[in-house]
Amino acid sequence: MSRWIQNLSAVLHDKPVVLLHGNVRDRYIDDEGKVFENLTALLIHLARQSPITFNEVVLYDPAGLERSIILNERPTTQPAPHAKDEFADTKPADTTTRQQETPARTLARWVGDLRDTQQSRLAVAFYLDKIVSYRTSYADDERECLLWLEKAIENISNQNRLVLVALRDSMVPVELYLQSPKCRVLSIPMPDKADRLCFLTNELPQHEHLELIADLTDGLYLLEVHHIARTLRKTAANDTREIRRIVNHYRIGQQEDYWGKLSLQKLDNAFEWFTQVEGVKGQDEAVNSVLDLLTLARSGLSGMASGTPSKPKGALFFAGPTGVGKTFVAKKLAKFLFATEEAFVRFDMSEFKEEHTVSKLIGSPPGYVGYEQGGMLTNAIRERPFAVVLFDEIEKAHPRIMDIFLQLLDDGRLTDSRGQTIFFTETVIIFTSNIGCRATDGRGNSISERKELDSILADADLSLEEKQKQIRAHFLHSVEQFFLLEISRPELLNRIGSHVIPFNYIHDQNTQREIVVSHLSRIKGEFEDKYRQNGYRLIVADDVPSFLVKTHGGKMAEFGGRGIVDALNQRIMTGLAWSVLQAEHEGRSGIEFRITLDGNELLIDF
Repeated sequence: MSRWIQNLSAVLHDKPVVLLHGNVRDRYIDDEGKVFENLTALLIHLARQSPITFNEVVLYDPAGLERSIILNERPTTQPAPHAKDEFADTKPADTTTRQQETPARTLARWVGDLRDTQQSRLAVAFYLDKIVSYRTSYADDERECLLWLEKAIENISNQNRLVLVALRDSMVPVELYLQSPKCRVLSIPMPDKADRLCFLTNELPQHEHLELIADLTDGLYLLEVHHIARTLRKTAANDTREIRRIVNHYRIGQQEDYWGKLSLQKLDNAFEWFTQVEGVKGQDEAVNSVLDLLTLARSGLSGMASGTPSKPKGALFFAGPTGVGKTFVAKKLAKFLFATEEAFVRFDMSEFKEEHTVSKLIGSPPGYVGYEQGGMLTNAIRERPFAVVLFDEIEKAHPRIMDIFLQLLDDGRLTDSRGQTIFFTETVIIFTSNIGCRATDGRGNSISERKELDSILADADLSLEEKQKQIRAHFLHSVEQFFLLEISRPELLNRIGSHVIPFNYIHDQNTQREIVVSHLSRIKGEFEDKYRQNGYRLIVADDVPSFLVKTHGGKMAEFGGRGIVDALNQRIMTGLAWSVLQAEHEGRSGIEFRITLDGNELLIDF
């Protein structure tokens, strides 16, 4: 039997009052495989099996419906009821229904009934938080209900039992259980793997992938598992990919199967797509590491080594200097996987330096400002379950944020402040950091990262290949030291595993020139598209990229893509802007703007 059902049975024997909260609207199963359609059915079963000989079970909800089930005998076998709601089909022929009356009047009558020592009753009040919910001050009718409930708890006799049912214990007045030796608060958890596997064994007795289905349905209700099993029976699905698709339908809704469409041919051509089509330059090792993760995810083997297939499709840590393309690669990965860069979700972790900013990710607690809005992270993935999620400059986040990441990487899901579970099983999680380039740590203490890096960069005896190799090793070591020593979170580093990917400095002048050419090509296209009605065209001389590399190569090497953008803004874009304004002032159209090299100067004319 599920541990919580055992606890509930024991509490009903030892305590007169039980407050149940949590997963109160699901189906339930015991260790014998007996399924209870709802909490009502389970409580009636426990009443029949209890050592206490209950004469009556009374069921009540605040809509005014009260039903009394007379237990004349205690049969040795009783089939589980199959009810559509908490009350339908649960009453035998001798059940009586009391006329509707106010909650206060019903509870007042219960005070006398539960004080009675001549009868043994199990009284169950559903939707307790609707009868009277937690407040700092109560209206008159709520205060009256609360008073009668307290009196019922205080005066209940040992022969009787009172079960109060609510969604959350935080929604229930503390007066009902605080300093109340007669009351026990018991949480009904989500079904664990043993529950799901036992349930699936009943639903799909001959299926060969029960273990996989039980793993994939982690975080789902048994009612949802029932619908999944019914769909699997109808479709006779036995392929693991089809099973995942069906489970995803119930976890995140009907979605296009992007991972299923990731063909072997597309993976074979992926490196060329990233480096040639999309212009990721100088980061061949990083691109290959990303493709290794995609191959693992596409094959369906993600999480198999750890035994948790419900994890995100992958977790990556991009480490390296600023401006070398870490965010750029993440954006292109979103485009590669999900056909649009809109599937890229970025969070600047410098905005999460304080402890209270955790609420920005998963939502504010009830009663706080912004509770109704939910969390930025959970809302984003609820709306777009297939996404690349980037946490930029992770070292700047408050340590408590790391707990969120740990749960995210471990379970593949988060529960927001409103109690809704958001699944991250179809996402790729990427952390980026400049760890390895810092002169001080997060507390302002001086560290040797920058000195060690500068010594490698300044070593003229190293070849470019050897220098890049040592730089990558430096970043890997710095990341390990950060997790192990600086924030003492080795468990988070373990979840990322071997997917810490160092990015190269862009020292090679050929690579720098390729990036400049790529930027100029993009600028030309966007310029001509913007001024299409004016008939403007942009012509860039072939020797301009080499000149920019020659004059700004040092800055490009130090600051990467941002150094290249600064050079373009300084040497081209400002002059081009003046030329455009001059052409507009003269009312000219259908002209060419030419960027040419004259000695050591760039000229822009039309």
